[in-house]
Amino acid sequence: MNKEEFARNFSAPAGAPLYGRPPYIYRGVEDIIIRYEADTQKVREMLPPGVEPADDPAVCTAWGRWIPFSSFGPYHEAYVMVRVIHAGVTYLYQPVILVDNEVGLAAGREIWGYAKKMAHFHRGSGDDHYGYGEQILFKVDRPLGQPVMTATMVRDSRADAADLGPDLPILSCRIIPAADGSRRPSVAELVRLDVTAHLHEGPDGKPEFYAGRAQLKLEGGAADPWNKLAPTRILGGYYGVFDFDLGGGRVVHDYRDDEDIWE
Repeated sequence: MNKEEFARNFSAPAGAPLYGRPPYIYRGVEDIIIRYEADTQKVREMLPPGVEPADDPAVCTAWGRWIPFSSFGPYHEAYVMVRVIHAGVTYLYQPVILVDNEVGLAAGREIWGYAKKMAHFHRGSGDDHYGYGEQILFKVDRPLGQPVMTATMVRDSRADAADLGPDLPILSCRIIPAADGSRRPSVAELVRLDVTAHLHEGPDGKPEFYAGRAQLKLEGGAADPWNKLAPTRILGGYYGVFDFDLGGGRVVHDYRDDEDIWE
């Protein structure tokens, strides 16, 4: 390939990249959002050096997401964010995330460093055989038959998006191992991403954002230690429909310069 083709390609092969350049467009995204408290010490075990919980007990947010349209195609996603502090700035750090779309997985890992893995998802409020109820269920297995996250909530009252707290930047840890297998990776950095999401409005002009009773169970084990982020107290359950675009991130710390880590 020539230099122009090489510079234009994201995620080779040349001429057939898995995804293009940002911005990446998301529309009509449906989110179950559960805020909760967790054991601070166990949460700390999931954080990289220099990143500390911003609260004690640690404050986390679990997302169960259905994406009907995006630049990567439709998919489900589940993840947990932790309120953290790094270098005096408060962020939402994402230690775990699961998806069911290979394009979203590759782009998330390669561009921003999100620790995405493939999983099995179930989302619904019943079926034609058993009937339907007031709760929406979002369940994630990895592998199939091994629950990692089970979230349920009742969407029975309007809510204010401000109830989620201040709009914080997202922080992730992007690591790419060295090709020669050496201890110091080729890339080891903290990446900041700023996202502005817009809520859908109903025909009455009010935001499509609701609250209600919520339950959350995080399981897993050695391969997927979501259990370390398990809730000790639920703070609130929410449901909303959002549009947003994802741009490139910004490196805020390069661990390759921290000699004490690689000695």
